[in-house]
Amino acid sequence: MTQNIKLDDSKDARKYQRERTEKVKDLNKSFDELITQAPAFIKDRASKKLYKYLAEQLNKSGYINNTDSSILLTLVINIQALQSAYESLNNVGATYTTDNGMIKKNPAVDVITNTTTKILSGSAALGFSPASRASLINLAQVDSEDSAQKLMEMFSDDE
Repeated sequence: MTQNIKLDDSKDARKYQRERTEKVKDLNKSFDELITQAPAFIKDRASKKLYKYLAEQLNKSGYINNTDSSILLTLVINIQALQSAYESLNNVGATYTTDNGMIKKNPAVDVITNTTTKILSGSAALGFSPASRASLINLAQVDSEDSAQKLMEMFSDDE
């Protein structure tokens, strides 16, 4: 099993880790930072607050830029959906009985299942897990002259 390479620019990190981390950060300097204000269509106060917090943290990391805003937005929307579904699960339960006596599954169960998958995927894409942070190191290998082409190849679905 291969060892995950982590991004780390702290004084305690190894020299090669600091150098690779700096390459990723240098590449991202050519892009604008994430906008920290949530889009206007997000009305929920907690979701706005979460969007702002995550955008600020991601901007501090230096690994993420404005091209990742849709991933952050998807993550925040799915977290909001998960919270709403969880409230329904707590209030109604996993099943409920209809007026004619039939037992039905609460649709919130499916929402929880689907949003959990999307949250994990979005979190990994933004580097919120050790393995996904390590995969960001591939960005450091991109040469500046053909960075757009290599980025397109990395993110294409042609495997």
